[in-house]
Amino acid sequence: MPSELHNELASIGAVWLKRNGFAVVATDLTALGCRERADVIGFRSQCSATIESKVSRADFLADRKKPHRAAGGIGLYRFYICPTGLIAADELPARWGLLHVDGKRVTEVARPRGNIWPGPKANIVGWAEWQHDTDYDAERSVLFSISRRLSLGQSIMK
Repeated sequence: MPSELHNELASIGAVWLKRNGFAVVATDLTALGCRERADVIGFRSQCSATIESKVSRADFLADRKKPHRAAGGIGLYRFYICPTGLIAADELPARWGLLHVDGKRVTEVARPRGNIWPGPKANIVGWAEWQHDTDYDAERSVLFSISRRLSLGQSIMK
Protein backbone atom coordinates (compact mmCIF):
# COMPACT_ATOMS: atom_id res chain seq x y z
CA MET A 1 0.00 0.00 0.00
CA PRO A 2 1.58 3.30 -1.09
CA SER A 3 2.20 5.89 1.59
CA GLU A 4 0.46 9.25 1.77
CA LEU A 5 3.66 10.95 0.55
CA HIS A 6 3.88 8.53 -2.39
CA ASN A 7 0.30 9.33 -3.42
CA GLU A 8 0.89 13.08 -2.98
CA LEU A 9 3.95 12.90 -5.25
CA ALA A 10 1.90 11.02 -7.86
CA SER A 11 -0.80 13.72 -7.72
CA ILE A 12 1.82 16.45 -8.13
CA GLY A 13 3.34 14.51 -11.03
CA ALA A 14 -0.07 14.24 -12.69
CA VAL A 15 -0.50 18.02 -12.48
CA TRP A 16 3.01 18.49 -13.91
CA LEU A 17 2.17 16.25 -16.90
CA LYS A 18 -1.06 18.18 -17.53
CA ARG A 19 0.87 21.46 -17.45
CA ASN A 20 3.17 19.96 -20.07
CA GLY A 21 0.31 19.25 -22.47
CA PHE A 22 -0.55 15.64 -21.60
CA ALA A 23 -4.33 15.79 -21.86
CA VAL A 24 -5.02 12.21 -20.74
CA VAL A 25 -3.44 11.47 -17.35
CA ALA A 26 -4.10 8.66 -14.90
CA THR A 27 -2.58 7.64 -11.58
CA ASP A 28 -2.00 4.19 -10.08
CA LEU A 29 -3.68 2.42 -12.96
CA THR A 30 -3.63 -1.31 -13.62
CA ALA A 31 -4.55 -2.73 -17.00
CA LEU A 32 -5.00 -6.24 -18.33
CA GLY A 33 -2.10 -6.97 -20.68
CA CYS A 34 0.31 -4.61 -18.92
CA ARG A 35 2.59 -5.96 -16.16
CA GLU A 36 3.71 -2.47 -15.26
CA ARG A 37 1.74 -0.26 -12.89
CA ALA A 38 2.96 3.28 -13.38
CA ASP A 39 2.33 5.73 -10.58
CA VAL A 40 1.40 8.31 -13.25
CA ILE A 41 0.94 7.91 -16.98
CA GLY A 42 0.06 10.61 -19.47
CA PHE A 43 -0.67 10.70 -23.18
CA ARG A 44 -0.37 13.40 -25.82
CA SER A 45 -1.25 12.87 -29.47
CA GLN A 46 2.30 11.81 -30.39
CA CYS A 47 3.75 10.33 -27.20
CA SER A 48 3.38 9.04 -23.67
CA ALA A 49 5.17 9.72 -20.39
CA THR A 50 5.34 7.87 -17.09
CA ILE A 51 6.33 9.13 -13.68
CA GLU A 52 7.46 6.88 -10.86
CA SER A 53 7.10 8.26 -7.30
CA LYS A 54 9.97 7.42 -4.97
CA VAL A 55 9.93 8.17 -1.26
CA SER A 56 12.98 6.15 -0.19
CA ARG A 57 16.44 5.29 -1.50
CA ALA A 58 15.68 1.58 -1.14
CA ASP A 59 12.61 1.90 -3.38
CA PHE A 60 14.62 3.82 -6.00
CA LEU A 61 17.44 1.25 -6.00
CA ALA A 62 14.99 -1.69 -6.19
CA ASP A 63 13.20 -0.06 -9.13
CA ARG A 64 16.24 -0.58 -11.35
CA LYS A 65 15.81 -4.36 -11.12
CA LYS A 66 12.33 -4.46 -12.62
CA PRO A 67 12.34 -6.27 -15.99
CA HIS A 68 10.43 -3.52 -17.81
CA ARG A 69 13.16 -1.04 -16.87
CA ALA A 70 15.70 -2.97 -18.97
CA ALA A 71 13.52 -3.40 -22.07
CA GLY A 72 10.04 -2.35 -23.09
CA GLY A 73 7.76 -0.82 -20.52
CA ILE A 74 5.34 2.06 -20.88
CA GLY A 75 6.19 5.68 -21.46
CA LEU A 76 8.23 7.03 -24.34
CA TYR A 77 9.48 9.57 -21.78
CA ARG A 78 10.10 8.47 -18.18
CA PHE A 79 10.64 10.37 -14.96
CA TYR A 80 11.20 9.87 -11.27
CA ILE A 81 9.53 12.26 -8.85
CA CYS A 82 10.81 12.44 -5.28
CA PRO A 83 11.39 14.79 -2.36
CA THR A 84 14.23 17.23 -3.04
CA GLY A 85 17.63 15.57 -2.57
CA LEU A 86 16.49 11.93 -2.44
CA ILE A 87 17.82 11.14 -5.92
CA ALA A 88 20.65 12.96 -7.71
CA ALA A 89 20.73 13.47 -11.48
CA ASP A 90 23.98 11.50 -11.80
CA GLU A 91 22.26 8.41 -10.33
CA LEU A 92 19.55 8.24 -12.99
CA PRO A 93 19.31 5.38 -15.45
CA ALA A 94 19.93 6.41 -19.05
CA ARG A 95 17.24 8.61 -20.61
CA TRP A 96 15.30 9.15 -17.36
CA GLY A 97 14.18 12.55 -16.16
CA LEU A 98 14.01 13.72 -12.56
CA LEU A 99 11.55 15.97 -10.74
CA HIS A 100 12.21 17.16 -7.19
CA VAL A 101 9.33 18.25 -5.00
CA ASP A 102 9.51 20.69 -2.09
CA GLY A 103 6.03 21.24 -0.70
CA LYS A 104 3.96 21.73 -3.88
CA ARG A 105 6.85 23.21 -5.90
CA VAL A 106 8.34 21.04 -8.64
CA THR A 107 11.93 21.56 -9.75
CA GLU A 108 12.82 20.00 -13.09
CA VAL A 109 16.27 18.57 -12.35
CA ALA A 110 16.68 16.52 -15.55
CA ARG A 111 14.38 16.63 -18.59
CA PRO A 112 14.38 17.50 -22.27
CA ARG A 113 14.26 21.23 -22.96
CA GLY A 114 11.17 22.85 -24.41
CA ASN A 115 7.60 21.66 -24.81
CA ILE A 116 7.82 19.84 -28.13
CA TRP A 117 7.37 16.26 -26.83
CA PRO A 118 7.83 14.59 -30.23
CA GLY A 119 6.85 11.03 -31.02
CA PRO A 120 9.35 8.21 -31.52
CA LYS A 121 9.90 8.77 -35.24
CA ALA A 122 10.53 12.51 -35.05
CA ASN A 123 14.10 13.62 -35.52
CA ILE A 124 14.22 16.69 -33.31
CA VAL A 125 17.56 17.63 -31.81
CA GLY A 126 17.78 17.11 -28.06
CA TRP A 127 14.77 14.84 -27.69
CA ALA A 128 15.77 11.40 -29.03
CA GLU A 129 18.24 10.86 -26.18
CA TRP A 130 15.33 11.01 -23.70
CA GLN A 131 13.15 8.47 -25.51
CA HIS A 132 12.67 4.81 -24.53
CA ASP A 133 11.65 1.77 -26.53
CA THR A 134 7.99 1.40 -25.66
CA ASP A 135 5.78 -1.65 -25.34
CA TYR A 136 2.94 -0.40 -27.55
CA ASP A 137 0.67 -3.36 -26.75
CA ALA A 138 0.93 -2.55 -23.03
CA GLU A 139 0.27 1.15 -23.71
CA ARG A 140 -2.78 0.25 -25.79
CA SER A 141 -4.06 -1.81 -22.84
CA VAL A 142 -3.57 1.18 -20.54
CA LEU A 143 -5.37 3.51 -22.95
CA PHE A 144 -8.24 1.04 -23.24
CA SER A 145 -8.48 0.84 -19.44
CA ILE A 146 -8.57 4.63 -19.18
CA SER A 147 -11.22 4.85 -21.92
CA ARG A 148 -13.36 2.16 -20.34
CA ARG A 149 -13.24 3.81 -16.93
CA LEU A 150 -14.13 7.21 -18.38
CA SER A 151 -17.05 5.71 -20.35
CA LEU A 152 -18.35 4.22 -17.09
CA GLY A 153 -17.96 7.54 -15.28
CA GLN A 154 -15.13 6.29 -13.05
CA SER A 155 -12.16 8.36 -11.97
CA ILE A 156 -8.73 7.76 -13.49
CA MET A 157 -7.02 9.76 -10.74
CA LYS A 158 -6.62 8.35 -7.27
